[in-house]
Amino acid sequence: MDHMPGVLDAVKRAYLDLRDVYERLTKLVIMALVLSLAVTAIGFFLSGLGFALFSQLVRLVVHIAFGFVIAPYLIAVHRFIILGEVTAQYDLVPGDPRFQRFFGWIVVFSLLSAAPAVLSSIVPLPGFLRSVLALALAIAVLIVTLRLIIVLPAVAVDSERVTWQNAMADTAGYAGRIFLIGLAAALPVGLVAGVVAGFFASSGFILLSLVAVLIEGAAGFVIASLLVVIASRIYEWLGDRVRA
Repeated sequence: MDHMPGVLDAVKRAYLDLRDVYERLTKLVIMALVLSLAVTAIGFFLSGLGFALFSQLVRLVVHIAFGFVIAPYLIAVHRFIILGEVTAQYDLVPGDPRFQRFFGWIVVFSLLSAAPAVLSSIVPLPGFLRSVLALALAIAVLIVTLRLIIVLPAVAVDSERVTWQNAMADTAGYAGRIFLIGLAAALPVGLVAGVVAGFFASSGFILLSLVAVLIEGAAGFVIASLLVVIASRIYEWLGDRVRA
């Protein structure tokens, strides 16, 4: 098991890795960004229809669809960081066993992330207790997600030892540091996007609101890319039981 660096060193490494990804996998980056923005736009128009639970379900479907269309990109990034492999073209092949395993885990993570909001909205509780339940569920889901972060890179490089038990064992005691690394890496992108998107969203015009959503979608794509390279490095630093 390799030594895991401190938060700032890990964040610096993530941004350097992301620069390398954008330089070496440029075509894949552009294709994945276009596809993710298309899914974001569709989700924007659908989310305004119906009631709150419907909107939450739409968000879940959008997250899964987002994961589906950019899975080839995510796999390519993991393989680039871990193996040094440069993928030349964007192959969206649902029948590929690697794709199926990877996307299956994306669905698992999407369901986990949506569970707190969906469950708290359907449980018949007063407003305060419902908020407490949502917060408790969100914290539990966050911890589980952090502990399973090395699953996706392990699947991407075709490890045959990928189980949730092995992933949880490898990341035991590191959830806090993993959270801080992800937060510190994503925060600058999120803040800039939030300010710029807020400027467009405040106009009240639907077209400018769509622009705001697309800005947030682009930021989400960058953050997702950062989290992918971080997960790849954590796999290298901590992956022992899940390693091929």
